[in-house]
Amino acid sequence: LVTVHPDAHQERVVYLALKNNIKAVPVVDSDGKFLGAILNDTILTILYKEAHEDLLHMAGITHPHAVHSNVIETPLLISFWHRAPWLFIGLLGGLFSASIIGFFEHTLSQNLLLAAFIPLIVYMSDAVGTQMEACIIRDLALDRGLRFGLYLVRQLLVTVIIAISFSLIVSVAVLGIYGDARMGVIVGISMAAAILSSVITGLLPPYFFSRLQLDPADVSGPIATIVQDLLSVTIYFLVATVLL
Repeated sequence: LVTVHPDAHQERVVYLALKNNIKAVPVVDSDGKFLGAILNDTILTILYKEAHEDLLHMAGITHPHAVHSNVIETPLLISFWHRAPWLFIGLLGGLFSASIIGFFEHTLSQNLLLAAFIPLIVYMSDAVGTQMEACIIRDLALDRGLRFGLYLVRQLLVTVIIAISFSLIVSVAVLGIYGDARMGVIVGISMAAAILSSVITGLLPPYFFSRLQLDPADVSGPIATIVQDLLSVTIYFLVATVLL
């Protein structure tokens, strides 16, 4: 006789019903006394909710209320307030980034060519960080027991290879185009350091926000992007200040 105890998880009930092809599952206590039954309609309802939740989780949606709403059904103002605060933080960070560039005005005046490579340094570090962000959101969704320490080490090793490869490429390109070896070294070192720093912004925000039961899709992007931009600009001008 297929039975369950009152404290059994509802997924277990559905599993037993499907495995044994039965339309109702009896509930008994520890002494085997019959307490009631979970009927067909309830089993189907549980099956639908659990399948819906698992599909959302596989897509990287882990907000506790995600099962009850989606983008189409959520009112526009609620969707706005879910996203706007994090974007506002990014806006403030962008203004602060502009002030950082102003702080290095003397360094920039020594070689105006430095300004031409700001978008490149910022883009490459953001791109690498965004790749890692997408990977960890996906992997957290697929593996709830993800070993973050090992995951961090693996991503760091890949990022080191990327940083070295692309910094060498850009250094040679700058030397070939502008004939300026010093500028090639500055851009190459800055790009390598900025890309390496993207390990922090690409992995830590999604991981910690998911641990806090916040949707990393809403939060991680704006926060990680502005932090990475600030790091990239600061690293670039610090390297330039030392080497010029």
